[in-house]
Amino acid sequence: MIKLIATDMDGTFLNSDKQFDKEFLDIFYEMKKQDIKFVVASGNQYYRLYQKFIPLSEQMYFVAENGGYIAQGATELYSNIIKPEHVALVRNVLENNERVVLIVCGKKGAYVLKEHFHLRNEVKKYYCNYSFVNSFDDVNDDIIKIAVFDYQQKANEIFDQIKNKFPEELRIVTSGNEWVDIQNKDAHKGLGIQFLQMIYDIDRSECMAFGDQMNDYEMLQQVKYGYAMENAVDMLKDIAYEVIQSNDEQGVLLKIKDVLENNEKY
Repeated sequence: MIKLIATDMDGTFLNSDKQFDKEFLDIFYEMKKQDIKFVVASGNQYYRLYQKFIPLSEQMYFVAENGGYIAQGATELYSNIIKPEHVALVRNVLENNERVVLIVCGKKGAYVLKEHFHLRNEVKKYYCNYSFVNSFDDVNDDIIKIAVFDYQQKANEIFDQIKNKFPEELRIVTSGNEWVDIQNKDAHKGLGIQFLQMIYDIDRSECMAFGDQMNDYEMLQQVKYGYAMENAVDMLKDIAYEVIQSNDEQGVLLKIKDVLENNEKY
């Protein structure tokens, strides 16, 4: 029996227009009836994810910022803070790189330098609590992730350039074509799912998860039923339990509906 279902957002649960089918409302309440915990697991900001699912948000779980922040509704369950000296190191390596823009993500909000105000519409896609600041020195917050936006939309190139420039305590992962995420090595979606499995005594054989990018890799490994979207990167497909329809074909909802109709077989 499935007791926990986790899904990535962009490229997985959401279609190319960043929307989900309204049928999800009925599906969600059926999950509640079957006592299945629904987890939104994303590299996005917690506040942005919470806002996306109002009025259901208080009844679901969030593994936000790639596992850096975990919440049940509006209640924080866990956060993973980057050491200030590591934040300073990332800034030193990347802040003056004209090809990229840094978004420093804290528990209170996200911070972008005012010189990048022209990117506000891009920032709004992923953050709702954000500020443009004169300097990152002005930020008074616990930092849980640093997101790197690549103007050239070749995140793999940025990854290759910086992967050996930081201490082993930090983890670097691509999140789509435009983004590279940097945070503590022990902060990823897989550990976020493991945290929920532990506190609710749920076995990995009772869990399924959906993803499309490398920041979903550990999450799919943490569950028995790890599904990669048809539009997923090849490395994720290689370790998936199954490859399903794309995000634009509502692959996640179709699989969840199958679970709800046949949960006894899982």
